[in-house]
Amino acid sequence: MVRILSRILIVIIICYKVTAVTFAQPVIGKSNSLSLGKGSVNFLVVSDWGREGIDDTDKKTPGQLKVAKQLGSSAKKIKASFIVTCGDNFHDKGVSSSTDPLWQVNFEKVYSVKSLQIPWYIALGNHDYEGNVDAELEYAKTSKRWIEPARYFSFTKKISKSTRALFVILDSSPFVDEYMNQKNDGHHVAGQKIALQWRWCDSVLSSSTASWKFVFFHHPAYSASSKHGSTLEIQRAFVPLFEKYHVNACFSGHDHDLQHSRPDSATVEYFGCGGGSETRPAGQAAFTKYSNASLGFGIVSLTQSTMKFSFVNEHGEQIYTYDMHRRSAKMAIAESLNNKK
Repeated sequence: MVRILSRILIVIIICYKVTAVTFAQPVIGKSNSLSLGKGSVNFLVVSDWGREGIDDTDKKTPGQLKVAKQLGSSAKKIKASFIVTCGDNFHDKGVSSSTDPLWQVNFEKVYSVKSLQIPWYIALGNHDYEGNVDAELEYAKTSKRWIEPARYFSFTKKISKSTRALFVILDSSPFVDEYMNQKNDGHHVAGQKIALQWRWCDSVLSSSTASWKFVFFHHPAYSASSKHGSTLEIQRAFVPLFEKYHVNACFSGHDHDLQHSRPDSATVEYFGCGGGSETRPAGQAAFTKYSNASLGFGIVSLTQSTMKFSFVNEHGEQIYTYDMHRRSAKMAIAESLNNKK
């Protein structure tokens, strides 16, 4: 009898935990106020941002300057702790060296306000591979804010006394068939050992005890855009790992728009933050929660138990918000089982 009652109690507890996992309905619409958590750690996510920099004109692509202005304004408003990029830091041909003039034209003189003098954690994109990727790594050795110790790396942030967040930065280009044979200035995409990176990612995610887990990379696992769309190679290589180790959210770029995606069978949220300097037509798919051909970037406000995500456009308007509560491993497993029924 005692054993039966114990089992019933366990079922009740599990059911309570599962029903307690609530995902707020997305809010679509323009607002000048930003959604932040109380006592939160806040950071920005931007991708496909390096363009013509200070040489932008209306005849070229003025988007980078517009987004940069709002990036600085939002960073100040939310007291951002850091920024994460999802690649294509330099269009169209990357940089040639750690002293390339583009460092000033596309970065230092564009993102120059005080609020942006914070750590920038850098992911690589396909356009970075058009140039000298090692030059970006070299620049990180002398820059106080350009953080790129390797082509892929991880770091953690303390959210509260008992809560830490894991941030995993992947190098997605070597996994994508389209870029496998790309060669510029003697730098091979195909030369990167993808099996080694995959095993590294598996190890980092499996060994982490962080309460939050986030992954950043360039090519989107899911995208409804007509230009590039979903990256099947990323789905095959990494999505199973993300589900297995209960990653909370992934961030990417490549398609020049703002998207939020989550397939019905998935427990991981996917945010496309490719509006850093240019836009292209957006699209819709069965997994699309939000899609907008807009310039802009993402804001993440993180507390011990909640994550508030917002898309902000080049006018500084919050155009989309989405809240989620942290899932424990048991919650994620239960949700996954429910989705498969």
